[in-house]
Amino acid sequence: MSDAVETIDYKGHTINIYHDDSDMSPREWDNMCIIHIGHRRYAFGDKNYSTIKPFTEALKEARRNGDICLPIYMYDHSGITISLDNTKYPYNCRWDSCQCGFIQIPRKKMMEEFGKKIFTKALKEKGLELAKGEIETLDSRVRGEVYGYKVDEDTDDEDSCWGFIGDIKYVIEEAKSIIDHMVKTEKVEA
Repeated sequence: MSDAVETIDYKGHTINIYHDDSDMSPREWDNMCIIHIGHRRYAFGDKNYSTIKPFTEALKEARRNGDICLPIYMYDHSGITISLDNTKYPYNCRWDSCQCGFIQIPRKKMMEEFGKKIFTKALKEKGLELAKGEIETLDSRVRGEVYGYKVDEDTDDEDSCWGFIGDIKYVIEEAKSIIDHMVKTEKVEA
């Protein structure tokens, strides 16, 4: 019996999608922002604090540097989800949600990365977009939306790839594109 999340037959090949239990965090990637988490039970940020004083000091320091700091909200009930938006359910639940941290958009790093001498409104908007994307990616990971696929599992033609974070449809699209390439290559070789 397979522990595949989903099995798809496509052009005579079988795709099995699995949860990827890899410990690789998207925070190990080359990110623009810095995620600070102040929670005694969770440590999924770049900087994690189990007490309030160092967390508060980090926030004050970031603000002194002129960096943009946005609150991160968490809903913790039979699983975790995080967001920069607390106006939608479930983040306004007073029992199971809270501000768990902040994301820091470093002004100096943004100017260096994008070759600017001043921090313009357009650069600020770009920073806000980057912050939103980094939080969405981290949210997918903390919710367990990390997948891998195997094509033609347990055969000599097996192909696999792991570490897809986010919506499962992208994993399926990638596996299908591998099969499309395999089919095209088989026709050329025939």
